[in-house]
Amino acid sequence: MLNDVVRDAEGEKVFLLGNEAIARGAIEAGIDVFAAYPGTPSSEIADTLSDACRLLRGKMDFYMEYSANEKVAFEVAVGASLAGKRAMATMKHVGVNVAADPLFSFAYVGARGGFVLVTADDPSMHSSQNEQDNRWYGKAAKLPVVEPSSVQEAKDYAKLCFELSEKFGLPMILRTYTRLSHASGVVELGKIPEKEFSRVEWERHPETDVVLPAHARKLKPILLEKLERIERHFNSSEVNWVDEGDGDVGIIACGLSYAYTKEALENLNLNLPVLKLSSMHPLPERLIENFASQMKKVIVVEEVDPFVELHVRAMGLAEVYGKMNGYMPMNYEYNVGRVETGIAKALGIKPSRDYEGIVAESQKLAAKAPPRPPVLCPGCPHSASFYAIRRVVDELGDAALPSDIGCYTLGINKPLEGVDITICMGASVGVSNGLAHVLNNKIIATIGDSTFIHAGIPPLINAVYNHADFVLVILDNSTTGMTGHQPHPGTGFRGCGEAGKAVRIEDIVRGCGVEFVEVVNPYNVRKMVDVLRRALNHDGVAVVIARQPCAILWSRARRREGKIVTYKVTEDCTLCMECVNTFACPALIFDGEKVSIDQSLCVGCAVCAKICPNRAIKPAKSN
Repeated sequence: MLNDVVRDAEGEKVFLLGNEAIARGAIEAGIDVFAAYPGTPSSEIADTLSDACRLLRGKMDFYMEYSANEKVAFEVAVGASLAGKRAMATMKHVGVNVAADPLFSFAYVGARGGFVLVTADDPSMHSSQNEQDNRWYGKAAKLPVVEPSSVQEAKDYAKLCFELSEKFGLPMILRTYTRLSHASGVVELGKIPEKEFSRVEWERHPETDVVLPAHARKLKPILLEKLERIERHFNSSEVNWVDEGDGDVGIIACGLSYAYTKEALENLNLNLPVLKLSSMHPLPERLIENFASQMKKVIVVEEVDPFVELHVRAMGLAEVYGKMNGYMPMNYEYNVGRVETGIAKALGIKPSRDYEGIVAESQKLAAKAPPRPPVLCPGCPHSASFYAIRRVVDELGDAALPSDIGCYTLGINKPLEGVDITICMGASVGVSNGLAHVLNNKIIATIGDSTFIHAGIPPLINAVYNHADFVLVILDNSTTGMTGHQPHPGTGFRGCGEAGKAVRIEDIVRGCGVEFVEVVNPYNVRKMVDVLRRALNHDGVAVVIARQPCAILWSRARRREGKIVTYKVTEDCTLCMECVNTFACPALIFDGEKVSIDQSLCVGCAVCAKICPNRAIKPAKSN
């Protein structure tokens, strides 16, 4: 809970979310600058520090911002570190792809003030388009990667990473993942330092900070020497240890997999030696060598890729059981059952439970339940936008419909079927650039307001420059909706609650050289359809900004003012099913005999009333 995150009660134990624990660790480290672009499963770190920077003002001051994208967030933190301040940037795993360019170069430059990059990986892809293991970034960029195994360690290691960063002059990567970020656990609090936020005088270091080729050639050997020093540190670090056990079969358990391993061994009534690893790169070779050389078999338990396993195999000290030979699952996140099954298989024994049978039985039960795919919220303006797009596409006969990363990706579902392609942030515009030069079909791309600011501007400029012909619909709901309604430059609000200058998307679009720019409220379906038709007839890229606040925020504000008017289906309904079959708002219900509207879900957007051909949907009452 937020009050516990900012509680100045050293030694007290509280219950925190993993992401809250990371935020608390940054606070205890005396963070100066924090920057993030929200992305599940990392979002709560930024949300927590957004509130904390207000609640701690005057006691422990720091600057916090939601940045335009992950690259900018990383660079904001770089600037602070080079000025000698402690800085952190947080993002989900695919966000590091966006920040990779400065990441690799900053490794050569090195940190002055402690620098921590938090990557929140997403095994099993609960809210992501891939299952990316960001330990590889540490290896490729030659940076240390630390991985907690518990909520307590999430707090402690976040703080520790600042200290290690300054001790070794290296940016640090703290890797978490969905199960840890969203787990809750007991955390013992440390002290919150008292400090003012002070500005400093700039000190020039062009020989290290300007990565010209001549400088970079000198900096790389220094980076490698730093890595060697921190590896020696990790060989005796408190983040790694050996649990003594019986026999010549040992387990190397990485990060959160250590917790799964300990419970699995308890279920199996075994006391095997376990090397708990939290320094993922550089790996503590001497520690691993001392452990593995005493074993005939080593079982490696890690998520997601065989990162440590490859290294242990290369050492050739023992027979290795892991992902590469089928003893541990190669895909998706682990749990106690999956780890226990893998250990039992490697030992040639039976697991304590029939986990495969349990999974099969649960799948049978799940099959009996009605499907519940994620849907757009009642009154979501994106539903109205996609309804209008579908109307226009049906008139055309067909069209290509690239989309982007956001809650509007749910426009893929029937009956809207407004999404054909989704790759990554901003790719709806970039992919449309390619489609425009090879398709006979019309193209209608969709992108959210936050995503457009994040990554949609450069490909839009490219479209204008190269005379691509397509329609871009910017679904502007005035928030970063999918990750928890964080602000962005178009909202006029900043991370710590201060007012900011709202950047008007239509001004950006016109500044990119787009000649056809129209703003329309998607709740006005007729006008939305008309604007889309005219946009499709424009020669070159045309931009339609469908602007209406997120239904959750819009209805919440109107409820506070007592201004919501819900709608009902009248006796004039002829069961034409237009509202159900083509619009499909979750508040609309068809029980097999009649159509009705769930009054507890209706937010009063009135779109269903506007599309009803018989005008059989009318206002019900004020709530």
